[in-house]
Amino acid sequence: MQGTRPRDLLWSSIPDVYAAIIAHPFVRGLTDGSLPMERFKDYIVQDALYLSRFSRAVALVGAKAPDDESSVTLLENAVGALKVERASLHEFLMREWGIGSEVVASAELSPVNLAYTSYLLAVAATGSFEEGLAAILPCFWVYYEVGKELVRRGSNVPVYRRWIETYSSPEYERAVMGVVELADEHLKGLEDPWLKSVLRHFRTSTIYEYLFWDEAYRGWRWPFTLRPLGEAL
Repeated sequence: MQGTRPRDLLWSSIPDVYAAIIAHPFVRGLTDGSLPMERFKDYIVQDALYLSRFSRAVALVGAKAPDDESSVTLLENAVGALKVERASLHEFLMREWGIGSEVVASAELSPVNLAYTSYLLAVAATGSFEEGLAAILPCFWVYYEVGKELVRRGSNVPVYRRWIETYSSPEYERAVMGVVELADEHLKGLEDPWLKSVLRHFRTSTIYEYLFWDEAYRGWRWPFTLRPLGEAL
């Protein structure tokens, strides 16, 4: 990693995945209006469920930071990003659509959502601080990069335009860059096997980001209910 910023090394490990994200019909549909609104609504509900578990993964990673300043930096910027998403997007859209909190609370995690968040929680709980940081970083960073790309294209659909503007906003950018800068600080000088592990976690989470959009676009769900049959528990 000598002579290369960690952020550059991380990003250079996912060009194929990021290109597939930008080209995906869900993401393209936010700008050209081709994304069915029902698919987007379902995605927002799943995203709200995701953020609840993701925030716990962030807390676990923050607890492993090597010093208090790094822990506070991660948690403050993560909270900043999550507040932008919830206040500017999720809560606003839920009110617009008349979807109450009870609807979200009763919704089941989709297959990809459960797999992704379980992966993040596992890495955060059992991995090093550096591994956990690499695993949670794509959630912030990929969304910011997608937001920057889509804001250049624009959208004639007000709801989709609000999504794009949320993730390209200065407030969101500041929070994301705070986490990216933390990665630059703590991933600098890593060597194998830790470097390979960090890059693998970063790439795996980015692939999960792709799958999250892909699942929402296709409307995939569990083939069976997750609730036990028979007597109510």
